[in-house]
Amino acid sequence: MTVPVNDDQGPIATVHAGMKVVDADGEEVGTVEDVRMGDGGVTANDEPHDRGAVDELIGAVRDAVTTGDGIPEAERARLERAGYLRIDAVGFLSGNRYAAADEIAAVEGDVVRLTVPGARLVG
Repeated sequence: MTVPVNDDQGPIATVHAGMKVVDADGEEVGTVEDVRMGDGGVTANDEPHDRGAVDELIGAVRDAVTTGDGIPEAERARLERAGYLRIDAVGFLSGNRYAAADEIAAVEGDVVRLTVPGARLVG
């Protein structure tokens, strides 16, 4: 079954840990370790009364994606805004790689297909 991009949250909503990830060329990138939904660019001005859940999400994302892992601040902010997959990469891409929600083309069974080559992933 293929999940199209036009769902409210897109195909990231159906991704779970353990799924295989392949890039735009069909090459295996690795396995999903974690899925984080984005904050949609919410700022203090957008929700002035209750930001508890948003602040909790941002804190969790910062724990998972830190600048200490060599991820530039701009990329980290983009991942937090869009949502992302943390991927345990295979081969020469060993270690963690990150794919933004908008880089997911489709989910087909237990396979996540990306719109970008593996070499372009953050991490």
